[in-house]
Amino acid sequence: MEMKVKNLIEQFEDFQILAGEGGLNKTVSTVSIMDAPDIYNWMKGGEFLVTTGYIMKDNPLELKNLVIKLHEHGAAALGIKIGRFIEILPQEVKETGDKLNFPIIYVPRWYAFTDIINPVLSRIVNTQAKKLMMSEDIHKTFTQMVIQGKGTSDIMDILYKILGKDIAFIDLVFNRNYIRGTSHELKEDVEGTGLKNILDKYYSYPVQISNSIYGYLILKKSEESSLEDLDNITIEHASTVLKLNIQKEISNYQIEQKYRDEFIQDLIINNIRTVEEANNRAALYGWKIENGLVCLIVDIDNFKEKFMSLKNTQELENEKNKIFSLANSKMRRNFKQCFYTIYSDSIVFLVEQDIGSIEDFFERLEKVSEEIREEVKENSKFTVSIGIGTYQESIIDVYISFVEAQKAVRIGRTVYEEDKTHIYSNLGVYRMLYNLSLEDDAHSFCEEYLKKIIDYDIENNSEYMNTLRTIVKNDWNLKQTSEEMFIHYNTIKYRFSKICEIMNLDLNNREEKFKIEFCLKLMNMSSQYSLYMKTKI
Repeated sequence: MEMKVKNLIEQFEDFQILAGEGGLNKTVSTVSIMDAPDIYNWMKGGEFLVTTGYIMKDNPLELKNLVIKLHEHGAAALGIKIGRFIEILPQEVKETGDKLNFPIIYVPRWYAFTDIINPVLSRIVNTQAKKLMMSEDIHKTFTQMVIQGKGTSDIMDILYKILGKDIAFIDLVFNRNYIRGTSHELKEDVEGTGLKNILDKYYSYPVQISNSIYGYLILKKSEESSLEDLDNITIEHASTVLKLNIQKEISNYQIEQKYRDEFIQDLIINNIRTVEEANNRAALYGWKIENGLVCLIVDIDNFKEKFMSLKNTQELENEKNKIFSLANSKMRRNFKQCFYTIYSDSIVFLVEQDIGSIEDFFERLEKVSEEIREEVKENSKFTVSIGIGTYQESIIDVYISFVEAQKAVRIGRTVYEEDKTHIYSNLGVYRMLYNLSLEDDAHSFCEEYLKKIIDYDIENNSEYMNTLRTIVKNDWNLKQTSEEMFIHYNTIKYRFSKICEIMNLDLNNREEKFKIEFCLKLMNMSSQYSLYMKTKI
């Protein structure tokens, strides 16, 4: 569509390329006549500059500097009437043109300047007019698609048809890829390599509004030529309608997600009484639940503490959204039916058993959970703890699995620390310990043993309670405790002695140690009591 240097040579049959053949695909935007040795200062880019060579007739080698300057200022080519004032183009000038891929064209001396200017400008103007008409047609085509409610897939079909080039759209909002064309390489790269590698390898056009990038249009790079203006115009029009379409999808998704969340939350809080009601509501979202369900919770470690300690919470919110998006993407890729809702700093999944035995299903749940934890650790500033409840045959009993998954996270953090996957049915005696931690007698028992040291820390602004926690965590090994806390061993020995004195206990006695360990576990498992103790500290 655009006029190239090679088209200009074709238009005038007796024009010949003297040097810079590698630049024949440069775009010609206008024609100019050389009337001063520093004409390059007035170049704006894309000019085909024509000269008789009169200014350089006494020293033709000056053409070398002219070629360099024209190239630097973006001119398209230089046409010179060889045989008028300059008989032969110096070899050094030819070599410069070849080195810079800057075309130097032989113009027969009998051509008047108007014989060159008028046809070239006429073709350029006609080309621009045709380009405008085609751009308008393309704009109307894409606008009509929006009016008709066509989706991203339809938009990509039309874009591929207009461009005639293999193209892909990577949708970052809904994690979908739309690939059009016959290139196996493009398909394999888009589906199998990371986004950074794709952006480095291909032409990429971000589909974005303000700082929000919805996705990228991807085209294969060509060694022969760059994209023409009309290609770029087409991509711009397509990008505009893709933005509108994605915004519409986001709006529809948010509305639907709100009602889906209400349904899932009703399930997990036992607010649905009959299987018929559950199935009817599931059908509204295209869900047909034929097998039992398991609840899996991905809970961000220490999120609330960091959230409360910072004034600017936007970065934390972005991290949370990134973690939830990663977890959701991983679960959807591995399970056919996987429904989710978000609870504060947790994302709750209800996963339907699809194939294999229940044992195989739980193995896969645990494997995917481990993959989620590793990816979060690699791509986020946080870690996550994951809890998995038991398998429930009936959809209206899935609330049991939800409660168990919550307990698995809390118990698992207390017993095994953070950044772990915990299956409720594997927690054994700790499940009973958790139920015990909720009783008032357990609170009284903890206060009886821990109140003295908590009150002492408050009155003296000391950290004996934290030291005690760390000692117990390290199985009462004072040397390991000193290393973990970066405190001298003798200081830890002194603190241990002081703790025994404050609590009036012999913590070298196995029975007394057990009581303290038991208290700390009970306190950590009971969120209500743990919060109470923290406020006192």
